[in-house]
Amino acid sequence: MYKKASIIATGSELTEGIIIDRNANYIVQKLKEVGIETLKIIEVKDDLELIKNSIDDSLNISDIIILTGGLGPTKDDLTVRAVAEVLNLDIIFDEAVYKYIEQYYNKKVSKSLDILKKQAYVIEGAKVIPNLRGSAPGQKIELDKKVIYLLPGPFREASYMFDHFILPELKDGSSIKKYEYTLYFYGLTEAEFMENISKYVNNIDYSTKIEEYIGPSIRLRFDNKEEFDNVYEAIVKEFPDNYIGLNSLEVTLFQELLERNYRISFAESCTGGMISDIFVSVPGVSKVFLGSVVSYSNELKQKILKVKKQTLEKYGAVSTETVLEMAKGLYDLTGSDLCISVSGIAGPDGGSNEKPVGTVYFAMLFQGRLFSIKKVFDGDREDIRKRASYYALWSALKVVRNQADKSIKEWGNLSNYLSY
Repeated sequence: MYKKASIIATGSELTEGIIIDRNANYIVQKLKEVGIETLKIIEVKDDLELIKNSIDDSLNISDIIILTGGLGPTKDDLTVRAVAEVLNLDIIFDEAVYKYIEQYYNKKVSKSLDILKKQAYVIEGAKVIPNLRGSAPGQKIELDKKVIYLLPGPFREASYMFDHFILPELKDGSSIKKYEYTLYFYGLTEAEFMENISKYVNNIDYSTKIEEYIGPSIRLRFDNKEEFDNVYEAIVKEFPDNYIGLNSLEVTLFQELLERNYRISFAESCTGGMISDIFVSVPGVSKVFLGSVVSYSNELKQKILKVKKQTLEKYGAVSTETVLEMAKGLYDLTGSDLCISVSGIAGPDGGSNEKPVGTVYFAMLFQGRLFSIKKVFDGDREDIRKRASYYALWSALKVVRNQADKSIKEWGNLSNYLSY
């Protein structure tokens, strides 16, 4: 039974920051499902000695090593050679593999390419892992109580091959099942979060992280489901007003809306569609999301959302009065159960003493009532837009979940909402 893993991602495009490695994160999550702990993830440039050193180091501490990338036809694809040299094994040309690669490329370019022969070389004794979504095959080398897997770099290919050929093998050999839960919170620092909850997790496998612009999350792992209930209740009791749920903010909001058969829409100015972009990343969101209006200019605020010209002239686009009218106009346009509007100054210019950069006004129309609030966020333009976007989603979650005045107490007293 394999228990400790190392993942090595090869490619200068990774170490130069040109692309982000999606494979490692995906594989780590899958390995956890079968009780395999990942000890380290290495990104290494296309350099033979560096790749060999990474393999040597991983063999010293791990019983499963997964390499991604470096299986292509060009001279900088060095993974097969590196593994073979570390293990002191020969590389053998595999005619059957070459025939498959030729057939794959003939469908694309209708001709044979000599450069493809490089992908048909297999390490002595390796088992070929078919690549049904690309040309470069994977390989599996079994050692004494250890195993090395070679996978191509493209995520579409690597994830498919891992799911269909590697994961089933690992599941068959696994007798360990871990139950994992992640709790998400809004508006707390990691320090104040851990100050309150560390006493509950002393003897538990856990890790924390900060979800950027949102707050802390804590991942808990248990050997059985029953252990979770008491710990969960204790942690949530410490911060009931900050608790998002067992999923990310946008997913939790979607689930709460779906459960109540509510529909939501957004009217965005300074966020420029970012709220909608975050929300539509959730699969199935069309069941609750009717759409959004990105009314950046005053002209569109007037034409589409029916904000009065007098309101804009007297109070400005960044004002309580304007976002209230934006929310009402959005309701007239969409009929959504919850309409949220946002207008602010994201910077770097446009601020004043009264309304500095970072000033953002929000309004919500929910079940016939209008609410508004003013917030001032720190950071640069991108920070302000993201903070405002997540705050809008968090506010929506609170209102939908509680359906009571206490859920919007932060949004002010009775003078800040109107019957509609």
